[in-house]
Amino acid sequence: MTVAATWTPVTLSAARRQRETEPVPWFHLIEGQPRLVWLVEGSQLFEVEPALSARLDAGDQGALAVLRKATTPRPHGEPQILDQPVAVSLALAQACNLSCDYCYADGGRFGGPPRLMSLGVARRAVDQLISGANGRPVTLGFLGGEVLLHRRVLHETVVYAARRAEEAGVRLGFSITTNGVLMTPADVSLFRDHEFAVTVSLDGGEETNDRHRRSGRGEGTFRRVLAAVADLLAEPGGAKVAARATVTRGDLRVQERVAELAEAGFAEVGVSPLRTGPDPSARLRASDWRAFLAEMVRAADSEVARLRRGNAPRFTNLASALREIHRGSARPLPCGSAASYVAVGADGDYWSCHRTVDAAGYRLGDVEEGLSRDARRAFLSGRGVDGQEPCRSCWARYLCGGGCHAEVDEVGREGCDYVRGWLEHCISLYADCSANSPGVLRAMGLAV
Repeated sequence: MTVAATWTPVTLSAARRQRETEPVPWFHLIEGQPRLVWLVEGSQLFEVEPALSARLDAGDQGALAVLRKATTPRPHGEPQILDQPVAVSLALAQACNLSCDYCYADGGRFGGPPRLMSLGVARRAVDQLISGANGRPVTLGFLGGEVLLHRRVLHETVVYAARRAEEAGVRLGFSITTNGVLMTPADVSLFRDHEFAVTVSLDGGEETNDRHRRSGRGEGTFRRVLAAVADLLAEPGGAKVAARATVTRGDLRVQERVAELAEAGFAEVGVSPLRTGPDPSARLRASDWRAFLAEMVRAADSEVARLRRGNAPRFTNLASALREIHRGSARPLPCGSAASYVAVGADGDYWSCHRTVDAAGYRLGDVEEGLSRDARRAFLSGRGVDGQEPCRSCWARYLCGGGCHAEVDEVGREGCDYVRGWLEHCISLYADCSANSPGVLRAMGLAV
């Protein structure tokens, strides 16, 4: 694995071999100068003194006891489920104006006919989100399909939700994921005024994007998207705007995608590898993950070099990983799906997340009868990293959380080596920046 210049390539030590034979690994050694140890239970990172390092290599039980003493235990068992979710996404439009050939949602239809959510369904979902807040901040998201196909209900729902939240004294945030093609000045004003987190789906520059993201007539969309979102990018106001790129096996480049989208005007860019979808030739295969890791590492190293020159962060995958490491995140699940977050389909049914709308086995209730706590508990049973293999035997389990439920259910976990490699590299970068370039971490809002 290629690593930052300060760090030497990873080798397999005696202590590491011992760790890997244990049923539940509780520490992970990362070779470098200095050597690092990641304590799994508390998500803690330490430098290893030379004397202790030599004892670890020899498999000294006393040295292992030193590590165990430093470990912060965490509670095990089934993951916690909130009484009510703190985030809800509405599939306002189960339809789309594009024909992206890799779409996991069947062109936004989720396997059925095109449908639009009624204002009544949207308001009932909002009421349940607000009434269940119990003093906690909540988030209302909008996804599709393409949400802007149902503009009237989007705008009316936002106004209604903002008023209900103000009346209840609840802090409410908004988010939307859109392809951007249909964005109007009225939409831009809505996003600014209500401080939306806006994610625009674009895969890179024009050639890269238009390879897969095309209109229903087969036309490229890159230029249309940039024209539609230009005003929002130029003057975001209270909105926070980011681009999200899907990486397919035919073009694994990451650094170039980030640079192209930054040049197009996006302050933040994230990427996601394609693991599911209707076209097997576009999905990453087992043989692709090593090359994709190399691309991610190259992009991360380039980002750190930029930050050391005083530039603002833009590669959100790296920023997110470094924040998780800094906070000492120790999560038994990959996301809030069914535990703290749910999705509402156009017909008013609750689903475990926006990816599982209308999918058998993922329904959790409806806006008429409410969420079923029993259905949520049944869905999450056995999905925590402590209760399933290979997760419980992985040192990265509490940073990873086990992987997207929908993706794992469909295609399994063939990308685990990539996840471990990426997290190990990010841990090394975090330690290096902490010691030698704290300004990099401060640029990401981390107190060092």
